[in-house]
Amino acid sequence: MTTPVFVPKENIEQVFPMVKDSIDKALQYSGNHFTVEDIYKDLIKDKMQLWVLWNTNKKDNFQGCGVTKILERTNSKVLNIFIVTGRNRKQWQDKIPLVEDWAKQQGCTHIETYARPGWSRLLKQQNYKITHYLLEKKLEN
Repeated sequence: MTTPVFVPKENIEQVFPMVKDSIDKALQYSGNHFTVEDIYKDLIKDKMQLWVLWNTNKKDNFQGCGVTKILERTNSKVLNIFIVTGRNRKQWQDKIPLVEDWAKQQGCTHIETYARPGWSRLLKQQNYKITHYLLEKKLEN
């Protein structure tokens, strides 16, 4: 069974080499607004949080990773799921309640994500609703 495991700030430096390529690949699908170095700096500064998808029953325990960010808004505190990437998705896609519980422990009142369309089918099963679409246009010089 694959489980999301929260990586404390003091362990980021040790764990990051394992997740770096996965994060870098995920960022390539998101318009290149961030570099893997940006993510690393924010993890070290505790501005973002790192999650490792770990399966103790697999020869290769590392199944993927996620990056979250807590956003302080005027009337709410939101956990933004910024990146989720990995293999054998069916073994971990139903584990989002573990992340939600962690968010509640941090005082978050909401959880959000901008995701590719395929995630909407899965998240609907977990009582997520589509309320907005993020549309983006790249401005050319």
